[in-house]
This record gives sequence, structure tokens and C-alpha cells, in this order.
Amino acid sequence: MTEQVLSPNAVPKSTLASTSQGELARRNLQVRRSALWAAYGDSLGWISELTGIAGLKRRTVGKPLRHPIEWKRRIGGNGGVMAVLPRGCYSDDSQLRLATGRAIRPDGFDVEAFAKVELPVWLSYALGGGRSTSTAAVNLAKTKVPWFANTFIGWINSGGNGAAMRIQPHVWAAVTPSVPASFLLDVVRNAICTHSHPTGLMGAVLHALTLAHTIATGRLPTSEDLLEATGVAAELPDLMQSDPEVGSYWRASFERESGAFREAWARTVAESEEAIRMAGMNPSNASGEARYAGIVDRLRLRETARRGSGLLTAVAAAGLTWCEAQPEEAMCIAANAVGTDTDTIATMAGAILGAIAQAEPPVEVLDADLFRSEADRLAEIAEGGQPPSHRYPDLLHWSAPKTRADALTYSKKGGLHVLGLGPAEAKSEPMASHQKDFEWQWLKLKIGQTLFIKRRKTCTVSKPSPQRALSTDHAAAFRRLDNTPPEKAMAPESKSLDLQRAVDYVREHREDDRMIGKALRRVVSEGSIGEIAAFTASLIDILQQPGKQNDLSAADHHKT
Repeated sequence: MTEQVLSPNAVPKSTLASTSQGELARRNLQVRRSALWAAYGDSLGWISELTGIAGLKRRTVGKPLRHPIEWKRRIGGNGGVMAVLPRGCYSDDSQLRLATGRAIRPDGFDVEAFAKVELPVWLSYALGGGRSTSTAAVNLAKTKVPWFANTFIGWINSGGNGAAMRIQPHVWAAVTPSVPASFLLDVVRNAICTHSHPTGLMGAVLHALTLAHTIATGRLPTSEDLLEATGVAAELPDLMQSDPEVGSYWRASFERESGAFREAWARTVAESEEAIRMAGMNPSNASGEARYAGIVDRLRLRETARRGSGLLTAVAAAGLTWCEAQPEEAMCIAANAVGTDTDTIATMAGAILGAIAQAEPPVEVLDADLFRSEADRLAEIAEGGQPPSHRYPDLLHWSAPKTRADALTYSKKGGLHVLGLGPAEAKSEPMASHQKDFEWQWLKLKIGQTLFIKRRKTCTVSKPSPQRALSTDHAAAFRRLDNTPPEKAMAPESKSLDLQRAVDYVREHREDDRMIGKALRRVVSEGSIGEIAAFTASLIDILQQPGKQNDLSAADHHKT
């Protein structure tokens, strides 16, 4: 299936020298069509999500569900509004995929921006969204919760498909999709922001490997290929150890709650293999719809406890491609399998099928030009290019919206502004809801995304904040913007702990035991248990890096 290389050191730095222009053009087209068909599957499948036959007929006014249409749905729960959704409107699946893509830059995946900006702000405009993702996003809005320590209530049981449905951009931006190590760690970083149960992680990993296989080989994976992918996935615990935050702190937190991760992962690999074998037991002479119905029945995808499983959704999405290779027909089959997670299976299968599709979808999805431009940007990153990327606020000065209604503000110049995402233009008048202080409104961001956002009747004026530096050197970025001398960055009189600043501080002063001790005392005295553990793991990693301290004799180490 894929070249089974999971060591980060084995990833080629560049493959551009041996890549022809024709191959690059093919890759760009693959990524663009994968993105468009994923959004198309979402927009079609969302119409039939979480409803029965009768409910679907009401939504489609009795017409067969064949293409995306304009329809109505209550947004925001009982306190929300009944909204008319335009044809091609997409759900949280594609919203979070766009959020993931925005956080991928030429210098890598900015997981902090994704976790601390994108996810909390997404709550204000979410169209759908699972419980784990929403709860995780609320928790990440808290200043002291790092992305790798998002231990919200129920975090260890978050095995749904909310991570698997959004991780495609990591594969689209991978320089070498045939080498799993070129994208899998970023997939894991992304996933554990919201989903830490092995079932949820496996869904993200397995889907990423399936999509990467299709892009790398130009053909759909077979059930044998998918079984081979589980062998690659089985090595993930070793790969995770190369990442301090994932391999040290997150894994330690997991094991305190659920026991040895390696054992839990091995069980999940075995469950994946069994699910793939069951999905592959299909009569070749049946229609695509009948074959897919067999997969749904064997995997019991209509059962509440299994419908949203990350692992099963990844298998079902791949299985759908075995039943029907034409993307338009496959999306229709998925969307009409009422009682399953229609939009997520369709969007994940759409990403796979789109990578080898001969054409774009027959109906333009909402914000189609944004999906195209973002796909082209990610493909350019994969080619080693330096395209412009979204400029996030500097996290040292960032505060997430206090509530879901606080993301929409006015800029000092009077225009609408969505925190973290930028200027916006009103596309409708505000709609009153049952909650007297809140309204809903259609907007279009300057970057091209349409939002149906929850807002206050009177929006506040937002204060301009420094932008996040493109470099991952956060300490240097902080000094440029704030002019704070390094020796004062951890001053005791500061009233709140900034964990990233503490880590950057010891990195700069790693050879000064007094400064390191000062930082450690500060974190221990003011930090939470999670922050102390995260800081300690980072401190160990910093001190183990090559440097003068590592050249000391064993006796000097003992004295120290």
C-alpha cells in the first residue's frame, strides 16, 4: 500500500528534484478534486443526517435526495433559529477541515493556533458538531489548557469520528504521501486536541493512510491495502515517542486514566482488522447500493453506540469506494443510507474518490472558490512552495471569546470582525432567536468563508492584537512584539502563568541553572497539575538536546 516508513528521520527532505511538472500538475488536480468532492459529500449527506425516512421527506419536500438542495434546519438547539440553508451548504465536517487547512503553513502545522483559536471560535458558527468536539473546544478556550493536555470531562472516552473527518489537509500538504511519517504525527496532534480514545485516533490515522495511498498510487485502496494500513498504524506508539508533548505528557495522562497505551492501541488495531474483513465480505454481483447496505448491516452502523465511531466510519468510507467508484453515485448511496452518519461517511469517501475523479462535482458547493484556493495552497506547500497563509493573532495576547456569541465584534473602523478569522461582510439581517439577547446572522469572511454565526444584539468593539509570527520561534516573536527583555519574561510579579513563555524561557537559558530553577519554581507555585507535568516533560526534552550541559562529565552531572 504505502512505503512503511514511520521513523521521522527517514522522511526525505524534498522530492522536488525528481518530480516532473506533469506529476506536480496531477497532484494539484488530485488535491483540488479531493477537497471539492469531500465538501460535496458533506453538503449532500448533511441533509439526511440524524433523521428518519419521514424527516428526510420533509427536508426534501418529498423529492428524492440526489443532489444538494436548499433546505431548512434548526440551528443552535432549542434556543436557536430555523434557518434556510442554501444549496451546497456544508456542516461542521467541512468547517473543521477548512480550520485544519488554515492552520497548515509552509513551516508546518500550527497546532496551537488550531486548538486555541480555530476550535473555540468555531463554536460560534458551528453547523452541527459532536459532543466531544464541542466540549473539547469549550475547554481549549481556557487560557491554561494546552492542546496536548485537554483533559475535559469524558476526554478519555472520545472515540467518535470528529477527528477523522477533518484531517485530510495534512495528507494534501504532505511532501511525500507515500511515507506515513511525513504526515501521521500532525494527524495525531490534530486528533488529540479533541479525541483521545484509541477508536477516535484510529479513525483519523486509518483514513489518512487510505487517502495518502490513493494520492500516491492513483488508485483506490482494496481491503488488502486497508489491512496493510493497519500494520503501519500498529507502529504509531513508536512514532509518537518522537514528539515530546504527545509521547511524554499526553501519553502519560492517557495511561493514568486507562492503562498502557500500547496495549490499548494493539486492541484497536485488532478491532480495525476485524472491521475491515467484515466490510470486505461483499458479493461481487450485487449492486453498489446493495453492497453498501451489507457493509452497514455487518458493521451495525445504525446503532447509536456505533454510528459515530471513528474507526468504523473510516472503514465504512473506504468500503463505500469498493461498492461504487463513481463519486456522484457513491455520495448519493451514502446520503440515502438513512440512520447512519450520512454526512461524515460521504465526506470521507468523497475525499478518497475525489483524488482520482475525472471531474469536479456536478453542483457547486457553498464557498467552492475557497475550497479550490485552499486546496491549491496546500498542494503548493506540498511542492515546497511558500504561499501566503492565514495570520493568526499572537497567542501571547490572545483571549478566546468568552461565549459563543462573543466571536463577532466590530473593528475600530466600524466593520464586522470575527475574532481570529478577520473582517466579515453581512449577508443577511440578524435573525432573532428565543434567547432575547442573542441573534444569528449570515456573514462572509474576507478570506471567503460563509458563516451563520451566533451574535449579541450589540457587538463589542474588538481591540487590534499583534499577529502570530510565521516562525515557530514563539519566544523571539514575543520579544519583537512586546519588547520584553528575556531576563524579565518570567518575572515573579507577573499575575498569570503562560506555559509557552515558561518553556521558551528555559530553552533560552538552558545553561543557567539559576534561571531554570526560577522558572521551575514559578510553574510549580502557580501552575495546575497538568501544566507542571507538561512543563517538566518539555524541560527534560530541552535539557537532553545537544549542548554544553550534555558535554559535562558524569561526575559533574552528579554534582549538578
